[in-house]
Amino acid sequence: MQTMAESPEQSSVGSLSSRAKAGHAYIYVVGANGTAVIDPTNWQLIVNGPGVAPGVWYIFMDNHYRDQFGRLWSQSSALEESYSALASVYVTDPKTFRNEKTIPLGYNAVHTVGLTPDGKFAVVPFGAENKLSVYDTKTYEQVATVSVGDGPFDMMISSDGKYCCTPEANSDTLTVVDPKTWKVIGRVPTGQGSGSFMVTTWPNNKFASVECCGYHGAKYNLATGPPATPTGKGFAIKYVDLASQSVIKTIPLDFLAVWDEFTPDGKYDFIFGPLAAKIVVVDTGTLEVTETIELQSNPTLNGYITPDPNGKYVYASVKDGLQVIDTSSLQIVDTIPTSGVIGTPFLLT
Repeated sequence: MQTMAESPEQSSVGSLSSRAKAGHAYIYVVGANGTAVIDPTNWQLIVNGPGVAPGVWYIFMDNHYRDQFGRLWSQSSALEESYSALASVYVTDPKTFRNEKTIPLGYNAVHTVGLTPDGKFAVVPFGAENKLSVYDTKTYEQVATVSVGDGPFDMMISSDGKYCCTPEANSDTLTVVDPKTWKVIGRVPTGQGSGSFMVTTWPNNKFASVECCGYHGAKYNLATGPPATPTGKGFAIKYVDLASQSVIKTIPLDFLAVWDEFTPDGKYDFIFGPLAAKIVVVDTGTLEVTETIELQSNPTLNGYITPDPNGKYVYASVKDGLQVIDTSSLQIVDTIPTSGVIGTPFLLT
């Protein structure tokens, strides 16, 4: 029972500590509106705790990668409608539910924060300033700035540390940067009007998948600037060969795809979006759609999809809870209620 002297944060940590087993892995669904902790051995919700930076509902958890200290990096853009809500990057300990550092970034459009494979550097796309800023995750100091195309929205570094990829929505380009020197080494056209804005590098480090929104204009999805306008090209995902720096496949979609994630063996690519209650699965060997999985509800902008490290399951966070997808059958095998928490699933010990 929570006493008057306990904060919700302390109560949640205490409840988890009393029920957790040493060395046992738990699923943490971490979002702006709360954190749900689940035991994957029986799919039971153990405890609900605070979310990252409690009270900041428009914060985005856009990946499941952590820094060298095991912390999450997330971000919020300034809202044009409210000058009091300025941009920031938040560094959070997912196990204690505490925000450990806030980096204020003023009135700016800040998008998905990514990390180097060793977790020593965080890269922040500044959509309104057409640049990437690189931060040391130990000191929080900015150590490099990279000028890129118009409207960088996302970024990801390949697991071998060779490529840093960032798509630019208004330039219709994927810019490739060398993470060792932070110099631009290539620019891949994704097609006029494609609106390339999100990216995932493949487990084999040879390819990148680029989500395209078919919009131009810096305000798309809470960024500052003029309103976005449709280009008429529609939604799509494009696969890019990083060695030849060329698009090798385009798959048109009937929904806005924002994220995609792979099984650890790289066999399947799961494509996911905030406004559609489904996941499109692509066979990476053929680059063809092999399955469409109907979800129980939409994920909203705060939902995310994460593969289990053992490759057996993929977890999709949606309005109705955490949906568990078997990667062999490509079927949903369970839905775990999370009391309204929507966020990024992590498997943490």
